[in-house]
Amino acid sequence: MKSNHCLWNIACIMTGLAVGAAAQGKRSIVPSDCVTVHYLKDDYPHSPIQFNPQGTLFSYLLKSPNLQTNENDISLYVRPLLGISRTTGPAFNAPGISSMQWLADGRHIVFLARDKGAYAIESLDTTTGKREVLVRTGADIVEYSIDRSGSTIVFATQQQEGERGLQWTPEEIATGYRIPFNESGLYIFAKRRLFITRWDKGGFWPTPSPLTVRSPFSDKTISDLPTYQRLYLSLSPDGRRLVFRYLDEKMPDEWKASPFGRRTSTIGFPGVVVTVLLDLNTGVTSVPARFPFITSLPLWSSDSGSFVVAGYSPVGSNWEKEDFAKYKGNPGEVHLFRVMLHSGLTDKVVDHIANGYEQPLYWGEEGRLLVHTSDNSVSELTESAGRWKALNVWTIPHLYRNAALASDGQRIIGDYQDTTTPPSLSLYEPDRQGGTTLVRLNPQFDDLTLASPREVQWTTSTGYEVHGVLLEPPYFKPGIAYPLVIQTKPYSGQFVCDTGDSHYPSFVPEPIANAGMLYLMRTYPEDYLEQDEREHYPKGYPGQIAEAAFQMDIWDSAVKAFSARGLVDSNRVGLIGFSRSGWYTEFALAHSKIRYRAATAADNAEYSLGESWYLHTTGSIQGYDAMYSGPPFGSSLKNWLDYSVSFNLDKFHTPLLMEEMGYGRQYTNRHEPPDTLAMSFEVFAGLNRLNKPVELYYYPNEEHQIDHPKARLATLQRNLDWYRFWLQGYERPNPEDPDQYLRWRHLRTLEQHEAPTEGLQYRTPDNP
Repeated sequence: MKSNHCLWNIACIMTGLAVGAAAQGKRSIVPSDCVTVHYLKDDYPHSPIQFNPQGTLFSYLLKSPNLQTNENDISLYVRPLLGISRTTGPAFNAPGISSMQWLADGRHIVFLARDKGAYAIESLDTTTGKREVLVRTGADIVEYSIDRSGSTIVFATQQQEGERGLQWTPEEIATGYRIPFNESGLYIFAKRRLFITRWDKGGFWPTPSPLTVRSPFSDKTISDLPTYQRLYLSLSPDGRRLVFRYLDEKMPDEWKASPFGRRTSTIGFPGVVVTVLLDLNTGVTSVPARFPFITSLPLWSSDSGSFVVAGYSPVGSNWEKEDFAKYKGNPGEVHLFRVMLHSGLTDKVVDHIANGYEQPLYWGEEGRLLVHTSDNSVSELTESAGRWKALNVWTIPHLYRNAALASDGQRIIGDYQDTTTPPSLSLYEPDRQGGTTLVRLNPQFDDLTLASPREVQWTTSTGYEVHGVLLEPPYFKPGIAYPLVIQTKPYSGQFVCDTGDSHYPSFVPEPIANAGMLYLMRTYPEDYLEQDEREHYPKGYPGQIAEAAFQMDIWDSAVKAFSARGLVDSNRVGLIGFSRSGWYTEFALAHSKIRYRAATAADNAEYSLGESWYLHTTGSIQGYDAMYSGPPFGSSLKNWLDYSVSFNLDKFHTPLLMEEMGYGRQYTNRHEPPDTLAMSFEVFAGLNRLNKPVELYYYPNEEHQIDHPKARLATLQRNLDWYRFWLQGYERPNPEDPDQYLRWRHLRTLEQHEAPTEGLQYRTPDNP
């Protein structure tokens, strides 16, 4: 790896960066550095930092990439607030440890971890260090909840089904079987089965018993619950009640008429994610509040009589009507609500919260509630006569919007990081200004150069003001028009060596900036509202195409604005899209008046003709019809011809790097490609047939958000090489793939044949 660093220093000299770096004794960041960052584990929906109930200890889960094993080492640390040593080791390391919860005794932590090849529920005695398996089954336990005393556990296992949920009998296989045109979209969602076990007075956990749920809408008994991401299991402190959510296909008419119901129906979502309450003593299932969608794990009051949860306004409520009016037919933003079980009433605790996916930080027996209410503040709330008010507001400067936080009611521990500060743990107290660093997690970045972030603003052609961060190369020189790479997926304030702990593929902020290019990321201001965007969508587009046209306008306007300021060379601009923003990227390549010089689209929706045929559920059909105002035939055919990527590949003039994730499925038979890869073949094959420059890479073991260290390093390095090649004319000496630049030079001849580029001098190891 040292030789690679040396080679990159040569590259920096060629771009005029290394002189200053050498003077200060620092070197430039390269992709391998981004795979050394230690992050708190993304333990959603739990917090990876937690106090014990007594406030004497805190624990955290640390995720450390390991290139040798190609895994992420997860370590559980337990530390007192006083006497913390930087060299203090973890309580232990365990594969896949997650979902930690302290018990009321302040001594035991319960968590999920792999045991004998499957995920089990375990406990750790933090005094003795003893680990114990509480519940183990033949299948993986994917989520659980435990009561305050540690005597009742409810957990879920994932049901294993055939590919896409289709299974056939031997007789059907022998005689042929009918291929159904699926009417339901539920089959694409995972199903989970609930179990309960209670600590026996004899001193052991009995065999878990299955739990069933009676649908509050259809009255059907459900044993396998269709799940949108997670069930959000939340057991009351006394172990009597369970709150969770699941996907119910039957949506009542009143729910369908709600703003949220109309929107989900329009985009083709097959049902409603209903939140239910299961009484574990009686087996009765009820709807405690008519939330159309909750976004956080419920947090219970100490007496088990109420819980607070983040979600969209309940159906039929005045809050829903207010949101409907404010957001003009859209469901708006999530709020924090309290549900009181004894009275059956629901009240709104606070209208705005910083992160709708996190629980409140603390709810004490005295009724005080601590909530992360804005980017830089935590509010201390209390209720009186049915009204919630703020007793105090803790201001925490430069707090990362999605930072993991924990509180014992008196202090807050937070994951501190920003654009150029790698993650660390800090302690915040109400009587002190700022925070105290508890643990420095990433001292290795002390000796590396970091890009300088500049807050920027620009305006679209329809008058919408966009906010962003522009990363400038170390030793940036005013007056030079730099190459620019645009990250089309918004950024929320985290450390960006790559894209933070989310690890979105293809985005390479720090290495690209350290290689002498500008890197632009959009940010959302504190008062951001999606409705404001919609009001500035360009006119004249059918269906929902204006969404992509608006995103194209954002980046086209940015290129024009920064070119006019002399910052950017408009002939050397790259565009990177991932997931839905990959669709925006491909739309821009076909329809923008800007000639983007290079692009990446990673694991993205394409809204192509092939996708519409392949994803033939009722929900996907509705979603695609809504996008183009109808199907790809009849009167709406013209909309598909005008705007679908399927019919506009001839308009692409930009070299495109495609990256697709495999979700664990290998491509070993050319006649049976995995579905995610097969759906990308329409664009890949079409561009090749048209002699357009394109490359396609497949990461078979990665999920949507790339996670394994070697795959992370590969996509970082590949994209850095791609943009250096097309925007700087630079070839890295001795790349891992010796044929990489041979292929790319051929792609360049295809691109130059179509539209020659002037003024770019290409550099190679033989021609520096």
